[in-house]
Amino acid sequence: MARRAGVEAVRAAYDAHAASLLRFAVALTADRALAEDIVHDAFVRLHRASRPPAAGAEAAFLRRTITNLVHDHHRHGAVVRRLAPAPRDPAPSAETTALGGDRARAVASAVVALPARQRDCVALHYFAGLPDAAVAAELGISVGSVKTHLHRARAALTVSLEDHR
Repeated sequence: MARRAGVEAVRAAYDAHAASLLRFAVALTADRALAEDIVHDAFVRLHRASRPPAAGAEAAFLRRTITNLVHDHHRHGAVVRRLAPAPRDPAPSAETTALGGDRARAVASAVVALPARQRDCVALHYFAGLPDAAVAAELGISVGSVKTHLHRARAALTVSLEDHR
């Protein structure tokens, strides 16, 4: 019976948070298909968690899990590129194309190219809509660090997107 309650809790969390978590994951990966897989894996991990988060903390648990899964994916990709370099020309997702074509692809690529901590802060603040204090709590850093990372990320994005103004 406890397992059934877990399924219902996961289903309720999915209904409440899946859409915003998918937007968050797309912001981190710039790849809708990969983002969908990562969000799915995060919900599987929520269901299998030996110590599930407290009621009301599911969204934070899922965002942190998604962030970790994206970092794992990027690390794995770096190893693969080092071992077997191959030309890479990823096709843009339908969502990215629908959101504005070249400019949206440029923004997504620029965000993905940011250092991991800056990318996490940008995704949590701008795409997940969290205030600085919530981003700090989510990442386990100070609010000042969040502000610094956001400032540096905005500066880097301004430079990298200069041609798209």
